[in-house]
Amino acid sequence: MPASYDVIILGYGAAGAAAALQAAQSGAKVLVVEKSSTGGGNSYVSSANMTCPQDFDAAMEKDGAAHFTDYLEESTQYTTPRATVAAFTKGLHELEPWLKELGGELEDSNYDKMHSYYIPPMTFPNLESAQGLKLTVRHLKQTKLSPADTGGRRIWELLHHHIKDNPNITLSFSSRCKRILKDHNGCVNGVLLQNDEFIPAPAVIMACGGFENDIDLRRDLMGPREFGLLGTPHNNGDGFRLAQHVGARLWHASAEATVLGLLPPGEECGFALGVRKPGFIYVNRTGRRFVDETKIESHRGHIETGAQDPYSGKSAHDPIWMISDKENLLDPDKPPIVDFFSYQVVVNGYQWSKHSEEEIKKGWIVVADTLGDLARKLDLQELPTTVKEWNDQCQNPPQLDETLATTLDPLRRDQQTRVPLKGPFCAMKIVPLLYNTQGGPRRNEKAQILSIDGPPIEGLYGAGELGSIWGHVYQSSTNFAETIVFGRIAAKEAAALAESRRKLPLR
Repeated sequence: MPASYDVIILGYGAAGAAAALQAAQSGAKVLVVEKSSTGGGNSYVSSANMTCPQDFDAAMEKDGAAHFTDYLEESTQYTTPRATVAAFTKGLHELEPWLKELGGELEDSNYDKMHSYYIPPMTFPNLESAQGLKLTVRHLKQTKLSPADTGGRRIWELLHHHIKDNPNITLSFSSRCKRILKDHNGCVNGVLLQNDEFIPAPAVIMACGGFENDIDLRRDLMGPREFGLLGTPHNNGDGFRLAQHVGARLWHASAEATVLGLLPPGEECGFALGVRKPGFIYVNRTGRRFVDETKIESHRGHIETGAQDPYSGKSAHDPIWMISDKENLLDPDKPPIVDFFSYQVVVNGYQWSKHSEEEIKKGWIVVADTLGDLARKLDLQELPTTVKEWNDQCQNPPQLDETLATTLDPLRRDQQTRVPLKGPFCAMKIVPLLYNTQGGPRRNEKAQILSIDGPPIEGLYGAGELGSIWGHVYQSSTNFAETIVFGRIAAKEAAALAESRRKLPLR
């Protein structure tokens, strides 16, 4: 590879791809360092939904974008500076015309209704800043140029289509960054690869993913709970450690996005639950219901189910089981999982069998003719009592108003989703599956990574889930858009820095 570049990008998911293309468009010579053999990362297997105002153009004209910024800032509980949130809002508005220039087109997302996969357009409608704000969820339209079934794969392949033959972009696969290096003035001057090859550059963009598959980091920052992965197994904390070594300030370290799903025994990656019919409940380790199963927002699986028992310090609920009738788990046409994204579906190509026959043979699903048999198989003595109470609630609803209806079910599940469970009965153990972690090096509105002491580290930028601007709670379907938005911001800033230093010797 050539002796030097203007910009080195670590990671080749959507953030790295957007950064590479934008940097090249800005006149920079780019090297992308990707440790896997193909790239794509979590982005490739994501649904790539993006939340935005219903009429973004009108919102910008009427200062409605400030309203959207107000909402996003409040939804982070003010853990992200307003200037950074505003940079995201502006970049999101600019995203659609940029994608159109590349041959892509956004459309409103429209998926089959799934009772176990709950994503409202507005995650926090009761916030003061949410009042009067109307949101929608969009993704890249399936076209001849972007034919994939999965939204994230469409965007990544669209970007890759414009990158692969670009003379100003070099892709280096199966290559790992060992260190980000600085000169004696504390400015970035290149990277050291795993083979100890030094590649000089005045700017480095960290877009190398999170630490979903680093068990030690996960346990330290998120607790000793069983997690699986929904996305790539390649995100093992490299970027987190690179940021620590280079002296970056960290933030949002324990924040994450998770969905409840099946983790096959002995595997790293699982399947998000996609239950299409309402005949199911969740029970905890005592065999009792503990949550409204239909209102667990599908990026908050861990938060909503991760309570600890104050007397033992252990999980209050794990292991958690989904108990269902045959209409869900044995349906011949629709599997009980989300079948249009995830690493298992997109990369491994797993196809769920009809009637879940193969999954039952593998032991992923437990089936019994009677509740007593199922309770013995799962060692849940209270299960028959729980299901009897549930069926009674379903068959004898109150005849007055919804206030009393929710009193009947203190967990507040809507009456129209209460269906009695009848044998044969099915059970599936469910755990939180990580879309991504959010923690990493803190960035500002210019995508500059901040040092431990506060000021930016000159020449170091961040994009994507590593050091995401979103904290412990956030508006759902904003992670993917952030990867593109801050990939482009980082690229423009890095290219401008490289241009200003191009004729000067590297320090």
